[in-house]
Amino acid sequence: MNNMIKFLEKSPIISILTLNNAEESMHIADALINEGLINLEVTLRTPNALNCIEAIAKKFPNVKIGAGTITSKEQLQQVKDVGAIFALSPGWTANLVNEAKKIDLEYLPGVSTPSEIMALSEMGVNFQKFFHANHLGGYKMIKSYANIFPQVNFCPTGGISEKDFKDYLTLDNVTCVGGSWMVQESDIKEKNYGNI
Repeated sequence: MNNMIKFLEKSPIISILTLNNAEESMHIADALINEGLINLEVTLRTPNALNCIEAIAKKFPNVKIGAGTITSKEQLQQVKDVGAIFALSPGWTANLVNEAKKIDLEYLPGVSTPSEIMALSEMGVNFQKFFHANHLGGYKMIKSYANIFPQVNFCPTGGISEKDFKDYLTLDNVTCVGGSWMVQESDIKEKNYGNI
């Protein structure tokens, strides 16, 4: 967990990517890296997501590549095997938290309620993904949590855009933000990687 916090503090934006083509994913990763975005999350929402993670991890060893939308402990081992160095979930279970510790994979579990925040904190997990931020009160909600949960830091994701990501990053209890605004589907479809 400490390693993940360190590299996310240095570069506090996670580019969230839904990829299904390994060759295409390398062009996208290259464009993001050239813009200084070195923390990438590839979601497990497509049949070839694992191949895309592996391709990026092999070609760009300096990139901090994570796997998102983790919903089972089997996926944790799968993403570690293909080169992911951290994993993220929309929610969390004790099984996922314990399995990530067991296999020594950095893990960022998702929360959306105070009860979830408290339960994770009781397990010693005080770096949490706040999802879906835009639907859960966004910036104002996380700001209000600073006094309630002073020990917890957040990575808000979900609905964050180029218009508001800087607002989140001004909060003392926000380590980083995740978003997909920097990669447009139309640019991928038309192979306009220079627009990324």
